[in-house]
Amino acid sequence: MQVYRIEKSKYKDVFPPRGSLYVSGRWHAKGTWVVYCSENIALAKLEVLANSGQYLPEDCILKVIDIAEDAPMARIEVTDLKEDWFNYPAPSYLAQMTQNLIDSKLFVGAIVPSVQSWREKNFLLFPDFKDFDKYVKEVEVDVAYFDRRLKGN
Repeated sequence: MQVYRIEKSKYKDVFPPRGSLYVSGRWHAKGTWVVYCSENIALAKLEVLANSGQYLPEDCILKVIDIAEDAPMARIEVTDLKEDWFNYPAPSYLAQMTQNLIDSKLFVGAIVPSVQSWREKNFLLFPDFKDFDKYVKEVEVDVAYFDRRLKGN
């Protein structure tokens, strides 16, 4: 299956990306190596917009990542979460759930609901998984364009 990630073009040659080591996110604590991806390009854009402040991101790329069909992936559904899971800032137990999955050493990643659209899925990839390169490959890098009408600037 293919998943999608949008990031600054200066990181086009870096895979897997390491941004999560420097900043916390909804599903991880700073210093935990997690790669966030989305099930489709539109959701990847929406996730970037949600985190970009009032300005449209510029000079971005789209990474297309292939996850093998037999990859061991955990799945977290909305029904597995407390009612406050979508709050901002994110409840700390979400990062702990991810850390528990990583510590189990059983999964190359996890499929989680998106706060932006609960019926759609984001993918968390765990590059420290022992067979990561067996299951996960970057297959394409392209320009990511954001229509100026999205934020009105």
